[in-house]
Amino acid sequence: MNYTIRKMTRDDCSAVAHVISVSWKETYRGIIPEEELNRTDEQTIAENSRKNFPEDNHQFVLEADGAIAGYMNVGLTDEKEYERCGEIHAVYLLKEFKGKGFGRKMVEAGIAELKAMGCDKMVIGCLAGNPSNSFYEHIGGELIKTRIYERLQLPENVYFFERI
Repeated sequence: MNYTIRKMTRDDCSAVAHVISVSWKETYRGIIPEEELNRTDEQTIAENSRKNFPEDNHQFVLEADGAIAGYMNVGLTDEKEYERCGEIHAVYLLKEFKGKGFGRKMVEAGIAELKAMGCDKMVIGCLAGNPSNSFYEHIGGELIKTRIYERLQLPENVYFFERI
């Protein structure tokens, strides 16, 4: 399968909204309230993304066989106890692309971006109950704490990567 990971553009907002909406419904059913899942409609996500598209863009898409199948957002972390620490804020892959190495490739691209931003370590948050928790442990993350994911008021596991 041919793929590329590249910086997201404003023109990608609709395709990324599709990935986010579908991924949330595939991954979080039974983890977050159903009414919250129903709020993740593609049109609203796309409009918000276009309207709030960052000038300093650290968002990426995975294109596989010409279609966007994944999305990632990285930046500096709010975790105050770490200096020069980045965070992968979001990684979403459509279900049919999971288990094929694309998640690892996206994280590697995120690490490269964080290094370019001057970071030498990183954290990744993952909602408790999300099957991806085991992925983050598998790629070397150390579970250091659980924090509250503010938007949903749900527990989120935080994985620390000491050297990136």
